[in-house]
This record gives sequence, structure tokens and C-alpha cells, in this order.
Amino acid sequence: MGYLFDLAEKYHTDKRERDHNYVLMYEKLMERNRLMVKTVLEVGFGEGGSIKMWQNYFQSADVYCIEYFGNEHKTIWKSPSTEIPYLKVIRGNSTEKETWDEAPYNIDYIIDDGSHQPEDQIATFLQGFPHLKSHGLYFIEDTHCNFENKYTGGVDVIYKWVFNYVMEQQTPGRNYGGNFYQSRLAMPEIVKDIYSYGFYKSVVVFEKA
Repeated sequence: MGYLFDLAEKYHTDKRERDHNYVLMYEKLMERNRLMVKTVLEVGFGEGGSIKMWQNYFQSADVYCIEYFGNEHKTIWKSPSTEIPYLKVIRGNSTEKETWDEAPYNIDYIIDDGSHQPEDQIATFLQGFPHLKSHGLYFIEDTHCNFENKYTGGVDVIYKWVFNYVMEQQTPGRNYGGNFYQSRLAMPEIVKDIYSYGFYKSVVVFEKA
């Protein structure tokens, strides 16, 4: 196993092999270019393990985090303030434009590890995806929560939403000669900006055109 596996274990993030094992996917998609990555943003700080992992993995990158602060800095981080060394913290709700106004553009990777509520995941994507660079990747984690009563009442939301986008691009008559960048019909601009989709265990990945 590679360097990312070691970091995930070191910082006790649930992305590690013994938990969700997202590091298997992340290393596959990120390792080749990791020393060239300039900007990474994760939604949700939690206990801070994955943020520390990204800071060490992408040693030349600026790492941002969007966090809707409650008392985490006191109860989890044991800190009197929300200032976190070497981290660019954006305080706010990831579903709101005003929060993303504080984020840069041309981000290499955006990881949504926020509320896991599908409505929040969708709203966060709509705000955050335009901030990616061309061929940057956007990850929505923990999509298994879509099938848990705690989050959705057991009704799938995310995958239906994603496949609506797929069908919007692929349905004859909605694109020109198979090129959805030249749509005959009005399509949401964000659909035209999706270059590819990836489906992994409990994660959906979008690549920006």
C-alpha cells in the first residue's frame, strides 16, 4: 500500500483502509499528479483527520476547508478558537453561494464529506462544481447514507439525481451529433460542464470538462 494509506492510518481518518477504505480510490486517482496539485478543498472538518492527511499528501497545495461551526473547536479540537494552523478555513454553510464566494477557482480536487444529507450534497455540488479547474475532480462521499432512514428515509436520492444528468446528456435530441456541448435544447450549464462520471463504493466522482 502507498503513502496515502499510511497517512490515513496515522491521522485516524475514516477514509482509511480499515473503515470506508476510500484511500484505495483516492490513491488511484490522485497519486500520479499529487506533487503538481495546487489547491484542494474539503467540505466538513469533523475531527480533522482527513484534512491533516491532505495537508501532508499534497505538500505543494493550499488546503481549504468549509465548516459550519458549532462548538467543535471546543469539544473535539480542544481549541478556544476556530483558527487552525496551515489551513484556510471558510466559515459557513456549503450549500450557500455566500460561502463559496470565499473559495478560490481552479481547484484541483473538491471532497464533500459534509452533512451526508442528499439535499445538502446536491446544493453543495451546484455551488462548488464551478470552482473546479478543467479536468478537476469533485467527490461526493458516503452515498450509502442515501439508503439509510437517518438521512433520507431509505429513499435513494443522489443516484437518481446523477442519472438524470447522464440522461440529459445522452438522450437523442438533447445533444447535437452526440456532442452535449452543442445542445439543441436548453440544458443546465452545469450539465454541459460535466466531462465524466465515476462510481465507486459509497462515492460518486464528477470530472469537469
